[in-house]
Amino acid sequence: MGTLATLCFPGPADPTVTEAVARTLRGLERRLTVNGPPSARAASQVEAINAAAGRAAVEVDPEVYGLVRTAVIASREHRDSFNALIGPVVKAWGIGFDGAHVPDDAAIAALLSLTDPEEVEMDDARSTVRLGRPGMRLDLGAIAKGYAADRAADVCREHGVEGGLIDLGGNVVAMGRSDVGVPWQVGIQSPFDVRGEVLGTVSAQDESVVTSGVYERVLEVGGKRYHHMIDPLTGRPFQTDLASVTVVAASSTKADLWATIAQAGGLDEGFRRVSEAYGVEAVFITHDGSIVATPGLEARLTLRSA
Repeated sequence: MGTLATLCFPGPADPTVTEAVARTLRGLERRLTVNGPPSARAASQVEAINAAAGRAAVEVDPEVYGLVRTAVIASREHRDSFNALIGPVVKAWGIGFDGAHVPDDAAIAALLSLTDPEEVEMDDARSTVRLGRPGMRLDLGAIAKGYAADRAADVCREHGVEGGLIDLGGNVVAMGRSDVGVPWQVGIQSPFDVRGEVLGTVSAQDESVVTSGVYERVLEVGGKRYHHMIDPLTGRPFQTDLASVTVVAASSTKADLWATIAQAGGLDEGFRRVSEAYGVEAVFITHDGSIVATPGLEARLTLRSA
């Protein structure tokens, strides 16, 4: 999934658990990916949906269908901040991949016409998905890693692991309590320093902590930096005063989704949206270094001393 998966459990290492988690993650990647060489995409059920856009409905397995359904419904509810149909625009920019460039206005306008989530037809009884127009593309990149982290945690529990940390490149699941009997302390990456430098920690127990930022994947052209988070309404990177948002929720899927929604809204709008959402808390870090937490997280946040 283009990242490092880290499992941290108290006690002796059990290769049975780690191998089961690895199999689960590889299986999800094969079915969900829309990137990589043709050989990697050949087994992808999401890519099969994309290939049949405008022509036919594609039956996928219930797990893939459930995730697609979650993403499409969220896209309809949060059209200005999250859109799983943004795939054509994301692919045109290619930020983080070879050949990344700034598309011209005409290209962006044409591709935006292919991103309407209302044009996705879903059949719950048959687990089929049909994209209404040729050229439409699903891209679950803003939610799939969170789902994968949740599934990894499920596999651990199935093997009797009740406490530990799972980290999929910033999507952290805190299972149970730490080995000293207190909630886990999950670091919040500083958007202004190298990876591993934290601004503080947030305590978490049976929750997920997900950070979304504009500092990791960027494209520099003519002295201007473009981050990878694309505005579904403009087809260009979000204009935001936020460097990063860290979201805490019961599931990593939900936290992943809300990290994008909160980041897109900027500090004021993002804070309002998170505050009104059920079971979601967040820490916002602005480009000027200001740190703002929603009320439900303030007591659980410990900032690093200057």
